[in-house]
Amino acid sequence: MKIIFLLIAVLLIWWVLRTLRNSGGADAAKPKIKNMLSCSHCGLHVPEDEAVRHNNKVYCSKEHARKDNP
Repeated sequence: MKIIFLLIAVLLIWWVLRTLRNSGGADAAKPKIKNMLSCSHCGLHVPEDEAVRHNNKVYCSKEHARKDNP
């Protein structure tokens, strides 16, 4: 009877460890890819969420948007 409980405990620990390893490791290893856009003034590539948009053009900063549009 003790052997059955020991076997069940070992299998339960193995299953929990395997589940934790598979769920956390796959997402952490994948890099987050962002869409990059080129600045209309200087050509620098910036992530889309950091880009400044003005008159249907993309800029790396507010300063470049202001310089390109007097």
